[in-house]
Amino acid sequence: MQFVSPFFLVALAALAIPILIHLFNFRKYKKVYFTNVHFLQEIQQETKKQSQLRQLLILLARLLAVACLVFAFAQPYLPASKQQKKITGQRAVSIYLDNSFSMEAVATEGKLMDVAKTKALEIAAAYAQSDLFQLVTNDFEGRHQRFVSQEDFRKLVEEVQISASTKMISEVITRQNDFLSENQKMSRDAYLVSDFQKNTASFLQARPDSGISWFLVPLVAEKKDNLYIDTVYFLSPVHQPGQPVNLRIRIHNASGEALEKIPVKLSINSVQKALASFSVEANSTTEVTLPFTENTSGIQYGQAEVVDYPIFYDDKFYFSYPVLPSIPVLCINEKAENSYLNALFDNDSTIRFTNSQVKQLDYGNLFANALLIVNGVEEISSGLAQELNRYIRAGGNLVVFPPVKGKTDSYNALLSLFNLPGYSGIDTVKQRIAGINVESAIYNDVFEKNGSGKVVLPENIDLPVVQKHYVLQQETRSGEEVLLKLQNNQPFLMSAPVGKGRVYLFSAPADDAWTMFPKHMIFVPTLYKIALLSNPVHPLYYITGENATIEIPADSISETNIYKLKKLESGYEVIPEIRKFGTNISLITHDQIKDAGFYSVGRGNKPVAGLAFNFNRRESDLSCLASSELEQQISRLPLKDIRILKEKKSSLTREIHQIKQGTPLWKFFIILVLIFIACEIALIRFMK
Repeated sequence: MQFVSPFFLVALAALAIPILIHLFNFRKYKKVYFTNVHFLQEIQQETKKQSQLRQLLILLARLLAVACLVFAFAQPYLPASKQQKKITGQRAVSIYLDNSFSMEAVATEGKLMDVAKTKALEIAAAYAQSDLFQLVTNDFEGRHQRFVSQEDFRKLVEEVQISASTKMISEVITRQNDFLSENQKMSRDAYLVSDFQKNTASFLQARPDSGISWFLVPLVAEKKDNLYIDTVYFLSPVHQPGQPVNLRIRIHNASGEALEKIPVKLSINSVQKALASFSVEANSTTEVTLPFTENTSGIQYGQAEVVDYPIFYDDKFYFSYPVLPSIPVLCINEKAENSYLNALFDNDSTIRFTNSQVKQLDYGNLFANALLIVNGVEEISSGLAQELNRYIRAGGNLVVFPPVKGKTDSYNALLSLFNLPGYSGIDTVKQRIAGINVESAIYNDVFEKNGSGKVVLPENIDLPVVQKHYVLQQETRSGEEVLLKLQNNQPFLMSAPVGKGRVYLFSAPADDAWTMFPKHMIFVPTLYKIALLSNPVHPLYYITGENATIEIPADSISETNIYKLKKLESGYEVIPEIRKFGTNISLITHDQIKDAGFYSVGRGNKPVAGLAFNFNRRESDLSCLASSELEQQISRLPLKDIRILKEKKSSLTREIHQIKQGTPLWKFFIILVLIFIACEIALIRFMK
């Protein structure tokens, strides 16, 4: 037992007063004459013993009453375990209030968000009015970057709302470290009020300041079940008007119960396109395929939706993608056009095919095409090589047919810019194409599959003959893919990613004297799929609260143009940072997008692209650290002054008082004073 005001113990000297009263309380006796002296002596002796016992008991009661009264004024208390040194003066208190989506879960007292607010106010009430307080939320707002009074802190807590922002515990601790380090001369306390999800509450990267007293206030939800859409993706990147497509939806069941016949709905441009149901086992993931038909071209805004309670924010998943009316393809020829390419693309409405002689080529028009075909150009000039290099690295696609006659050195100079093998000579041995890479994106849906879903080509398949071909220098490079292979294991067609684009390299010209490939049926799906896959692929969605980089299709617009991101539902606008690299334009959001939904990218009044933003699914898994797991994590920290304030029936204010001051006993001693005074009165009145 220790005392808050031990100097009051000097008043124990007052115990001498009742002792002196007892010693000097001389009574005057009255003589009583009695005939039988023997009986009188016995009465006197018995009365004297009773009187002495009574006086001693009264004295003891008075002494105990005075002593307890002195102890009460000295404010005794029992030190708590790990009792901190008592620090007087003003204190700086930082309180982290978790306002992430997981705080929408329900506890016995209500929503976790409301419980967290109550806990934060109870913490503040445990301190003096003169202490300073700082509120930290997942938003890291500017108005919370200062210390305020207790009254202002209450107002800030009441204004806190659920936010889409998600922060790791290590980030929160770092922020509290930074703020409290500015108050080195004060007593510093930091509180973390959260449900401590496993996805975010990792203390391994945390570096809490040892000069700060740390307190964890875990909140426990009554129900931790959640069903949410994790992601969506298309099975094929090709989108054309009037063509069927398949959308895959990945759904996660973060609960301990299996779910059956749960509906999932798909809408495109606010029109319902598909409806299906699914079943998913406990704590597992399933994927649902929803087929639909692309009816129109232009920007498409899609939404997949399930219904789940009580967490709603992850029930909808937004995505957006463009459907081009046609794919622009430019063929660069020496002089004459290629009749096979013209026959393939001229009458196809999905391909906008144009030809141009190399000497009349408009370099400024290259970036308006999704695919360029270099068809037997005798010599690649250095200027054309540099423009093709810029075009490919910006996301374009290039098909190279070598020249029938000409200098391959210029081709090798171009291919060296892409770090691709060059042409080293001509092999005049007649051969046949012997292998097709049926696993590649070009051929994966060209041939029929067997019952196991694999393509097995017949041994006697009729493949085109190659009379002669250029020899490609074979070196192992990352990302290279041989699509068609000759009998001598030399590549006839290979592809490789270059920058953001892709290069397709043939080892023979599209000429009858070199190969029968242009007359063979495999020519059609090869060139057609290359053209379809050249359609620019954009991310289906972005994540809110992140510094997203959005790439805009290249054009000839000057750098001074202003782009705006506008939310379709509310009209909320954001002006992002604009960066231009060559012909590429990138928009940097700088964490300005906080709300999920559909956004349009506009230049003036003209829409340029459509975007979709979704909330981070990190909060969707409601699995939280148990008390034992939380204790295990903090035990690894090189920190002694850290404790977990477990949920109790008593208020958090009283628990903090007990931690800071121990268990106060002054009320107990006041009760003892009253008891001993009552005992004294009883002795005087009833003990004769």
